[in-house]
Amino acid sequence: MERHIVEILVILTREYPEGAITREGLEPLNKEMIEMGYSQQEIEAALLLYHSRQLTKQRSNHLREFKSHAFRMLHEVEQAVLKPEAYGYLIKLQLLGLISLNELDEIIEKSVLLGGRKVDIDDVKTFVAAQIMEQDNNISAPGLVFYMKTPSDRIQ
Repeated sequence: MERHIVEILVILTREYPEGAITREGLEPLNKEMIEMGYSQQEIEAALLLYHSRQLTKQRSNHLREFKSHAFRMLHEVEQAVLKPEAYGYLIKLQLLGLISLNELDEIIEKSVLLGGRKVDIDDVKTFVAAQIMEQDNNISAPGLVFYMKTPSDRIQ
């Protein structure tokens, strides 16, 4: 589910880079995402995170991150752990503005800490979702944790 939320965040960031989502514009996109196989819960969770990150960006506008055309070189150990397509996906997310340079570094660190296995795009999506959830822990909507659980987690 986390991976789908990251995929939806990428779609939202591409469609609405400035964050101005209108109900009229969202309705067809919502229908299209459901046809792509995403659930309504995943879409709502992604919208909540997207909105929260947009608000955070607006609040910290004066603390804008240094923008550069440079890119981060991977250490040999990082190269051994991260598959090239996974690193490319991280760069894509950073260029879209979905993750910051600091978040990129933290996700790469988490990948290295996994140990001996190669980290692929699905792993990166899980790390990104966790990073975004961790960063946006102060979201004021009561239902976010509900969206991140599987149905069996909700049954008491």
